[in-house]
Amino acid sequence: MSEMATLFVELWTRHQADVRRYVFMLLPRPADVDDVIQETAISLLDKFADYDAERPFLPWATRFAYLEVLKWRQHHARSGLIYSEDLLAKLEATITEESPMLEIRRQALDGCLLKLGNRERGLLLSRYSKLDSLQQEANRTGVSVHKLYYAVEKIRAALLKCIKTTLTKEGWDYV
Repeated sequence: MSEMATLFVELWTRHQADVRRYVFMLLPRPADVDDVIQETAISLLDKFADYDAERPFLPWATRFAYLEVLKWRQHHARSGLIYSEDLLAKLEATITEESPMLEIRRQALDGCLLKLGNRERGLLLSRYSKLDSLQQEANRTGVSVHKLYYAVEKIRAALLKCIKTTLTKEGWDYV
């Protein structure tokens, strides 16, 4: 594999989830997001020789993703499930403006999740995972689903408090 191809794979692997989150904010259905992400990867690879390694990869990649969203929109204009051009442009501008703060909050959340015990993390995983559910956790443990939901809400409140504290300590206003 060439040095350029290796660099592309490293950068794409590192930032693909961020690009996916970005596209998810612009498109209504997960299957459409998958299609746009695939086209974005192809476009990025095709144009990677033009990439300036002195500049951050993620903004470059999200710009390609935005262009792919526009192409997707043109292709699916008759389906009725697309946003207007004005709304799409407003969403893109808001996402671009808010992305740095969202990333800071995500990092604070990651740190706060690491502070949880295994049981608390397991409950959150059961609540938010596609493969598991609190009902299955209730069946496994014999604890009522109602009590598990209450426990998850307490964990979420503790995470929010932790995030606020973390951001405040780092000098950020929590808004």
